[in-house]
Amino acid sequence: MYVSKHWSVCEWDCWRRAKNEYAWDNENGRLCTNNSKTEKLFRILDSLRECDPDWVINTTNYHPEYGSSFKSGYRTVADGVNEACGGAVGSYHTRGCAADIHVAGKDYTAEQLQDMVLTAAGWQGIEGAELGLGCYGDWLHIDTRGYCSRW
Repeated sequence: MYVSKHWSVCEWDCWRRAKNEYAWDNENGRLCTNNSKTEKLFRILDSLRECDPDWVINTTNYHPEYGSSFKSGYRTVADGVNEACGGAVGSYHTRGCAADIHVAGKDYTAEQLQDMVLTAAGWQGIEGAELGLGCYGDWLHIDTRGYCSRW
């Protein structure tokens, strides 16, 4: 079991819940998981937050039909959240191994964020060839799909 040093499920789950099918918060409010791909994601995110505590998971725009905005980490399918967020069918967000991230209050490009993520992954012994990374202006999509994809 992996216990995150710096993250809670509430920060990653679309509904800000303390538990989903991939992870749960322990008594100290830290994300725990038994899923290997979720673990790899949070090993990288822990390394990033260790260097800069301002790393955050994006929050989507407000969705009136749900009366809410969502965290752009783990997304649910059955209730339509992934679709409402513009997620693809089969998105890695719905498989517990993706997040859209940025550094709050900092003016980094997605390419700079990508370089930081690849460095942090290396610190964890995770090869860039295992990651999906998508650059979107001032934020970055990361997933631990198990093979290389860049866009």
